[in-house]
Amino acid sequence: MSKVKYTTTHEWIEIFGEECSIGITERIQEVYSEIVFVELPSLGEFEQGEILGRIETSDGKNFYIYTPLSGEVYEINTALEDDIELINRFPEGDGWVCKLRIESPTELETLLSPNEYASHEEEELNEEEYLPEIDFYEDVDDY
Repeated sequence: MSKVKYTTTHEWIEIFGEECSIGITERIQEVYSEIVFVELPSLGEFEQGEILGRIETSDGKNFYIYTPLSGEVYEINTALEDDIELINRFPEGDGWVCKLRIESPTELETLLSPNEYASHEEEELNEEEYLPEIDFYEDVDDY
C-alpha cells in the first residue's frame, strides 16, 4: 500500500516501502501553466532540499524541483523527454519526475499530509508567492 506526501515547495511523493516516486503537484502545474521543458535529475545521491531538476514554462520562466527526501535517485522518467505533455496532463501520475530509494525515513515527518498541503495551498492565495522564478543562468553554479 502506498501513501502520498507533499512539500511546501509543491513536490509530491508516493511512498512504496523504502522507495518513492517524485513529481510536481497538480496545483503548481496549473500555476505554471504550460511546461515546455523539464531538466531531469541525474542518477545518484541527493540530500533533502537539494535541487533535483528544473522546469521551464511557455513564458520562459524557470523553477527548480527540490528533493523531498534524502536518498538515491535510481530511475528517471525519460518518457518526459519524448512527451512533455505528460507532466502537463498528469503531473501526479504518468508525469512523475524520478524514483528515489529513501535514505532517512524520519524525514517523512517533515512532509505534509494531503490535508496539510490543501491548507498550505489555501494560505498561498497570491500565486506569485508559490515559487519564486529563478534566473537559471545566474544560479547555474548552485545547480
